[in-house]
Amino acid sequence: MTDRILVCGLGSGMDRSLAELRSPKLELVVATDTPGDRARAAADTLVLCDPYDTTAVLAALSAAGIDRLDGVFSLGADNPPVISAVAHRFGCPGLPLETTLNCTLKDRRLEILRRAGLDLPRFATAASVAETVRAVAEIGLPVVLKPSDRTGSLGVMKVESAEQIRPRAAEALRAGGGRIVVEEFLRGTEHTLAGFMVDGALHRFGFADREYGRKEEFAPYFFEGGDTLPSRLTAEQIDEVTETVRRGARALRLDPAVINTDILRTHDGRVVLLEITCRITGARIATEVMRLATGVDPLPNVVRLALGRPLDPAELEPTRDRAVVQRFQPADGGVVEWVGDPRDVTRRAGVHDVFWGMELAPGTVVPPYRGGADALAGVIAHADDVAAAEAVAARTLRALPLRFKDAAG
Repeated sequence: MTDRILVCGLGSGMDRSLAELRSPKLELVVATDTPGDRARAAADTLVLCDPYDTTAVLAALSAAGIDRLDGVFSLGADNPPVISAVAHRFGCPGLPLETTLNCTLKDRRLEILRRAGLDLPRFATAASVAETVRAVAEIGLPVVLKPSDRTGSLGVMKVESAEQIRPRAAEALRAGGGRIVVEEFLRGTEHTLAGFMVDGALHRFGFADREYGRKEEFAPYFFEGGDTLPSRLTAEQIDEVTETVRRGARALRLDPAVINTDILRTHDGRVVLLEITCRITGARIATEVMRLATGVDPLPNVVRLALGRPLDPAELEPTRDRAVVQRFQPADGGVVEWVGDPRDVTRRAGVHDVFWGMELAPGTVVPPYRGGADALAGVIAHADDVAAAEAVAARTLRALPLRFKDAAG
């Protein structure tokens, strides 16, 4: 019998990957609120709904007549609790809801990791401006404020002075569900590790450096410029990071699970686990950027785990070593006068893809930058070495077919 699997996520993060999942042995049900042409072509059944809303997903599946699923996973969305609830409803393999909430809600995750002895920033939780003021006094400036229940850097801000605490705490509280994490601000290099946790073993299939050269250009908000492979860290340093991630996944009981992490390595060598969750790394990093660099396609093993089948570690061994970068252009205000097709730029040597990060048309008002999700455009580029790949990416972003009205216009 054909396996029916639900892919629940965002069109911009899943479109290219879905086409490669098509198989006579697999029936794809795709749940998204932003379906692109590729998603429509790849899906055997397409359901339109908010992939972050469990009730909406279940209602849309019911309306589409879906009464059986053999597996479910997310692609391009940070929604593990939804995946867990849908899997439970249909009797599919999956992590318990409590486990997915523990790794999704920042305050719960930090408490569990602290009890497990992981190296973390000093932190406190707050549910009001007054509690935030007290937390900052205990931790000391500068700090970072993070809504506990939000992703994509939404509402994440740096606080450097006493007069900034109250207005930024109020903004962070509004951005989330009324509870924020106050964290010590640490400096160092940041990295992304992608892997599978099965039977206590962490099978790493991707490791990238996060590009933060323009991190505080839009202060108090942070801008992440993209990802870079191969990493600048040594093999020994990467192994040290991997062991830290394994300990974190074990503490959170993420097993079996696909793992996505953000790690900071301080200038004095501390390995600090900033984020860890049970989903495939998004923003096309695991499915395209890492794959272009190493030749490893994680999706077959994501499907195996979703169906409750054994992992195939042999498929996670790199087959090539290529320099690949993804770089984003931040969206920071303006009114669009003219926009063309970014695919016209992909004819350049070394350009894998160019894409808009938001819907653009003449007259579109682009708001000021407010967080990591506000990307105007992005490019994935490759070359013989990182410097050459970065140069290709920079030239490509300068050549975007886009014009804004000037101030007088």
